[in-house]
Amino acid sequence: MSTTLNRKAAEIAVYAERYLLSLVFLYLTWFEFQKPWLGWNGQLATGGAVFIETSRHVNLLLLDLFTALLLLVGRRAAVPPQRLKGILVPLATTFFNLTYNAVPWLGSLSWFPALLQKNLCPIGLRLPFAIAGFVLFVIGPVIALWGILYLGRSFGVFVEVRKVVLGGPYRWVRHPMYLGWICMYTGLALGSFSAVYLILVPIHICLMLYRARLEEAQLSEYSPEYQEHLKHTGFIFPRFRRRPDGNSLTAG
Repeated sequence: MSTTLNRKAAEIAVYAERYLLSLVFLYLTWFEFQKPWLGWNGQLATGGAVFIETSRHVNLLLLDLFTALLLLVGRRAAVPPQRLKGILVPLATTFFNLTYNAVPWLGSLSWFPALLQKNLCPIGLRLPFAIAGFVLFVIGPVIALWGILYLGRSFGVFVEVRKVVLGGPYRWVRHPMYLGWICMYTGLALGSFSAVYLILVPIHICLMLYRARLEEAQLSEYSPEYQEHLKHTGFIFPRFRRRPDGNSLTAG
């Protein structure tokens, strides 16, 4: 997976990211657009689970839509992906979301263990866990969207170097989008507390953290400013301490 890409392969990856992936995310936007209304019709779940499942699809709809638009109008990478893992790891992390959509479908299969979808939380703790999950589920997408929108045309999927962005959430944390995703899916795991989500969510978080480290390694290699930035900001969780010059950088 550490294979170094030649110039031609890197250029193909850049164009595929802009045009192919943007179309994929537009399709996913349409796919999610249909899901919320299914929830209210009772086809996805019953009871309080309807709201949680519907909220998840609405959040994904917005994130997919902004991702598609920003990929289309994004500025060209100053340094394209240099290694194959800079493409494969982001793709695996990004589309891991689809595994969550597969959970209800798996639950309808006779051979899929029902225990994997059963709420394992003790009855007395279910309400506190559900409230905590709901709070994280609401906060997470807000943080992720803030990071995406502040990056603007510097947003990308693959591990590459674009223009350095100053301010916003990146003033305190280097990866606010991943922080938002972690909050959102931790909330999903707490709310359902089923074995299937308690397995999937940690795997997804590990992929996000690995992807973040790959981004930092490439940015540090090509940007002395980013090397300085590492000293003054938090990795995933914010470090509320300003630099002497009042600015900070982002892993755009």
